[in-house]
Amino acid sequence: MKRSQQEVDALLAELEQAHGLGGINPDRGQLLELLSDDSDRADGTRPLLYVNLLRFYDHARYPAGHELAEAGMSGEQAYTLYGIAALAEVEKRGGCLPLWGTAEQLVIGETDHWDQVAVMQYPDREAFIDMIRDPDYQASLVHRRAGLEKTVVIITRSLLHGAA
Repeated sequence: MKRSQQEVDALLAELEQAHGLGGINPDRGQLLELLSDDSDRADGTRPLLYVNLLRFYDHARYPAGHELAEAGMSGEQAYTLYGIAALAEVEKRGGCLPLWGTAEQLVIGETDHWDQVAVMQYPDREAFIDMIRDPDYQASLVHRRAGLEKTVVIITRSLLHGAA
């Protein structure tokens, strides 16, 4: 979907307010690119895959006063609460979770340590953008923030015909 500059600016302001920018969230430039990209129109036949590299806090970091602040949960447990809620939102928009696993061993190259890898599939960017604007999804972000120390998310699309 091609958005006007006014629409992009309004969405940027809305998402910055709801999610914050940088750290475990897109920075302003990344979010601007996501909102401005209309390449799905050229290739809407293959779904998008969001590859998530995830590193968790040892102990969940809920805000003071949150009902789970003193629960003694691990970061992974907190993130799992987010993941359950997020997956329901993804599925409502025609997406799925084709891969969720542990990051067991780095075989080639040098990189940060990652605890898990998750690949979320969306039919297009609009499904993802619709989800991150949804108040039900946004309510689950407290668990994401409490559990997730660091992340990298890469959008990709299969080069194999007929494959996700």
